[in-house]
Amino acid sequence: MNDQTLPLLALAMIPKLGPVSARSLITYCGSPQGVFDSPKHKLVRVPGIGPKIASSILARESLLAAEQELAYCEANGIQAVSYLDPAYPQALAYIHDSPLVLFQKGPLDLNAQLGIAIVGTRKATAYGKAQATEFATFFASKGINVISGLAYGIDIAAHKAALKAGGPTTAVLGHGLDQLYPAHHRSKAAEIAQTGALLTEYPSGTAIDPGNFPARNRIVSGLCKAVIVIEAAASGGALITARFAFDQNREVFALPGRVGDAYSAGCNRLIRDQVARLITDPQEVLDELDIEWITEADGKQLEIADQAPMPALTENEEKVLTFLQRGDAQIDSIAMMTGLAMPLLNPLLLTMEFRGLIQQLPGKKFRKL
Repeated sequence: MNDQTLPLLALAMIPKLGPVSARSLITYCGSPQGVFDSPKHKLVRVPGIGPKIASSILARESLLAAEQELAYCEANGIQAVSYLDPAYPQALAYIHDSPLVLFQKGPLDLNAQLGIAIVGTRKATAYGKAQATEFATFFASKGINVISGLAYGIDIAAHKAALKAGGPTTAVLGHGLDQLYPAHHRSKAAEIAQTGALLTEYPSGTAIDPGNFPARNRIVSGLCKAVIVIEAAASGGALITARFAFDQNREVFALPGRVGDAYSAGCNRLIRDQVARLITDPQEVLDELDIEWITEADGKQLEIADQAPMPALTENEEKVLTFLQRGDAQIDSIAMMTGLAMPLLNPLLLTMEFRGLIQQLPGKKFRKL
């Protein structure tokens, strides 16, 4: 935890303030703490920040709530990791609406190994559970982090198989770590927390709300290199996760099923719409991802594929970097010389910081790295 975790968590706890708007505020005000130190007339200049949100920020009640939450985390063995911490999952940091702060229970280093998500329907068939078990066992035995949502059906089958194989697994939750849904999986969650990770963006005391779970799914997909849909109906959380993954430039795979089977309809549609690639065997996933494995004498598995290259620069990123080659510059100068409007420039600069292309200096100056 760094000294910006408190104000970042406080921003995350302000109602109706999402991570995208919060990042725009941070960029505009210079730092997370700078948001709380800015006058109202400055805050409302930021797109998406109206008088009500500005008043909530200046009331500073969320700072007290954040202090209480961090105390709860410390007392309960929970890590509060902000996107400015090295421990924050770097794969997740690149999505545009990644959480400002994550809460983690469990020792797993989320930057230390490849992650593959296995998702599907809660009403899985025996066949679907068997396939989830086979895929998760295969990946976990190679040290791949098996990621899912701890729900009934495909999710829990994948977690159980990963644990049994002795590999890492991460459960992404749609509520705070002071409770567990479904309660039936409490013992398995405790087992995951011993060697893997329970992960959420929600602080303690957050009500179990169905609306939180679709948002949770963007984290499931954002953490991984690929999403595998085992069984899915024509609508549901697994398809939401697959769509998030597609939009986040993750690889999406799906197992085909018989026409007419209710829980094959979603998979078949993903394949038909070219959102997902058809697979029938877990080795195909590694082949498609161009990942090879060798076994050392001690039995450990090593990934030897090249890391995925950083995405190419966008036209606007090139404009900013070309200008910053002349030297450090304030945001107003960057906007003037590149012709980029502030509503576009603010999130662009933040994304470039995440990618390690630029560094923000005091006084809202930026430096090319």
